[in-house]
Amino acid sequence: MKRLFLWILFIILLFVPIVVNFVFITDIVRFAQRVFIYYRYATADVVFRDIQFVEGAVLLIFGALIGGVTLYNFWAKVDVWTAQFTEYVWNWRRMREERNFPTGLIVGLVLLAVGIIYILVAILFPGFTTLQ
Repeated sequence: MKRLFLWILFIILLFVPIVVNFVFITDIVRFAQRVFIYYRYATADVVFRDIQFVEGAVLLIFGALIGGVTLYNFWAKVDVWTAQFTEYVWNWRRMREERNFPTGLIVGLVLLAVGIIYILVAILFPGFTTLQ
């Protein structure tokens, strides 16, 4: 039960930046307009969407790195260059029988999923900040 609570807390913490950006978007826009020439005449929607794209990209990169390194370190056989390696990586039953399911892979997959959600929020919700 404690482990499930920690996973739910981790996922909720990953979505906190969307809420913080939404709440403080007017201050962020004022700061961006003063500092960056590109955002001099940009609206809050443009700045919010750009922030979501950047945060989503960062989460995708970290998720891919964490998940990929975990897959390579824990599940790759010593002789990585054999033809059976590619079959072995995608054979989930065999991996589950022979190895424990590492937490790093789950964290990497969660980061990938949340990064995709961030990018989808930026694409699918135009005019999101005008709701304030």
